[in-house]
Amino acid sequence: MKTTAKRITVIGLGQMGVKIAELLRDNGNEVTVWNRTATRASEIKGVNFMENIDEAIAKSEVSILIVFDYAAINEIFRKIVDISVLKGKTFINLTTGSLQDAENLEHFIRQHGGQYLDGAIQVAPEQMGKPDTTILLSGAGPVFEEQESLIKILGENIKYLGAKISAASAMDLATLGWLYGSYAGLMHGAALIARTGLDLGNYRDIIAEITPGFTEFFKHELDVIHSGDYTISQSPLSISAAATARISTAMKDSGIDHTFHENISLMLKKAVQAGYEKEELAALVKIVLK
Repeated sequence: MKTTAKRITVIGLGQMGVKIAELLRDNGNEVTVWNRTATRASEIKGVNFMENIDEAIAKSEVSILIVFDYAAINEIFRKIVDISVLKGKTFINLTTGSLQDAENLEHFIRQHGGQYLDGAIQVAPEQMGKPDTTILLSGAGPVFEEQESLIKILGENIKYLGAKISAASAMDLATLGWLYGSYAGLMHGAALIARTGLDLGNYRDIIAEITPGFTEFFKHELDVIHSGDYTISQSPLSISAAATARISTAMKDSGIDHTFHENISLMLKKAVQAGYEKEELAALVKIVLK
């Protein structure tokens, strides 16, 4: 996909930063890079390297921030000698952090005359630049519209979440919360399989086969929450309360750390005690929100 060429600075050359710089370069843009150490820049051909952060920002209309965390961003901005270099520039931050981090950075950049979009990348570097590459964005609508074609070079499945600058961070934390919760469950399952001498390959295949069905179930449960009608439709909460108690006990009896599953069981027990056992499983959200 070709777009009108722009001058773009990429700040941060970790694996993702390098990939972003290469995608932008290959799309015909004039790419400038800046990194705290110059050695990473030498690995990328066909880009400009600036040792001075002021010059790197001044060189381009748009700067993409992709560093480890907001502490690194703050350190980089403290290196700027002439803060007026931010005036008239657009910054797209793809470094993830807290909601407050996003709000603080937007305030700082706008205070000094710049425009700001906050974002989060939902894939690994090797998955960048594809039709199904998901990138979350939030910030002023006109700024997003101005930069949308540029961002689509990095991935075409753009989810613009509105003007509230912290929206991308909130959605990123929500999706990662789901991911790491699922991953922790996967690892506990693998431990139980190993402890009981079952075939890990069978576990892998069964997980792969049942995941699409559970994805549809999860979508249904989210629709239930959205509707506010917790009448039992697919899965009574009481069944999961009993199931999670059994899982926690099985992990404990097998000598596996059962803290994760015990906490899940405790949440379901609270839901039962609150009188939600005859509602759809999605009613658990009422406990989480308390």
